[in-house]
Amino acid sequence: MQYLKLALLVMACTLMVGCVAAKQEAAVAKASTEWRVQSLEESFLNFREQQRSQVDKSVEDAKAVEKRLAALEAAVEALKSDRSDATTPDDMSGKKPADKGWVTDLKPDDDGWVEGKKPVEKKVAESGEAKPWDKVPGPPATIPEPKVIKREKVAAPAKKIAPRKKTLGVQGMYDAAYAKYDGGDFEGARGAFDEFLKKYPKDGLVPNALYWKGETYYSQKNFTQAILTFKEVTGRFPKHAKAAAALLKIGMSYDRVGDPDNAIFYLRALVEDFPGSAPAVVGRKELSRLGG
Repeated sequence: MQYLKLALLVMACTLMVGCVAAKQEAAVAKASTEWRVQSLEESFLNFREQQRSQVDKSVEDAKAVEKRLAALEAAVEALKSDRSDATTPDDMSGKKPADKGWVTDLKPDDDGWVEGKKPVEKKVAESGEAKPWDKVPGPPATIPEPKVIKREKVAAPAKKIAPRKKTLGVQGMYDAAYAKYDGGDFEGARGAFDEFLKKYPKDGLVPNALYWKGETYYSQKNFTQAILTFKEVTGRFPKHAKAAAALLKIGMSYDRVGDPDNAIFYLRALVEDFPGSAPAVVGRKELSRLGG
């Protein structure tokens, strides 16, 4: 009888342990599912934002094309009006050349028109007055050549050429922005990183620039904007090395605003997705501190 009771007790304990383990596994699976659903939602929002930007750009391009077409049509109309002004009314009326005084309707009976013969020239009576224009003038008198005075050329003063401003390349622009952050100029660094992202939107340093932009907000204790910027890193570049650091800072930012549940959620995502990274080491310590 005692063996039977002992066996029943062991079975009951085994069932209880199994239930607890199943609940824990279900909780972990639920947390992982929630994180993935949230990641999908963020990816969808990013996709909708990119789609909206493309639509706005298409509308702007269409407006620019319409504006150029209108300018071309106005230029063509101006050319047409100039051409119509240059044409005289007589040319456009379709009248015959006779309207302009041309004699084209002579008949064989009229004077000045003989078929196959030249018109008879009439002799003009000559007067006995002197005709100075009949004499051919002789060669002109020689004129002495003028003396040429040579003047010494004065050299023009050399123009001063202003030195050209050195333009920073991709790495130089990124380093300048990071130097501002490192020096404590968080506002200036954020502006510099925004300028870098605008000028080089497809460069390999874009994830780093986004991450350090989030760090400027985090350093100023603007944790809400920091969370949004760090989530942009994880949403656009989920496999990048900076995504691990961004997950860590998202969890720490949620902890700073008093939201431990979200802090634990993102710290667990960091440990699961980047277990061997340096941010994961800090993430485990934060999870231990938060009891997660």
